[in-house]
Amino acid sequence: MPVNLLTLLDYSSKNLDHLGIVATVCKEIGLADEINRIVGVDPRQKVTCGEAVVAMVLNALGFVDRPLYLFPEFMGTKPVEILIREGLVFLYRG
Repeated sequence: MPVNLLTLLDYSSKNLDHLGIVATVCKEIGLADEINRIVGVDPRQKVTCGEAVVAMVLNALGFVDRPLYLFPEFMGTKPVEILIREGLVFLYRG
């Protein structure tokens, strides 16, 4: 009996729009790394200051028609593990 791989694996998709290009430019210029170098990184942080700034840049360039308080709603629809850092997972408990 053949096994359907789609039933075995859980797939999801998220829309990148133009933010993949913006995130790549941020990585290439080392934006998060430079901010982290200047500000410093506390080992207790789950998200560094540099990563937060990259997220805000993505928000500003992709969600300009909504107020900033809807930022969690915006990030919840984006693949942060691709755009910001591998292993980063969006969790919002609002």
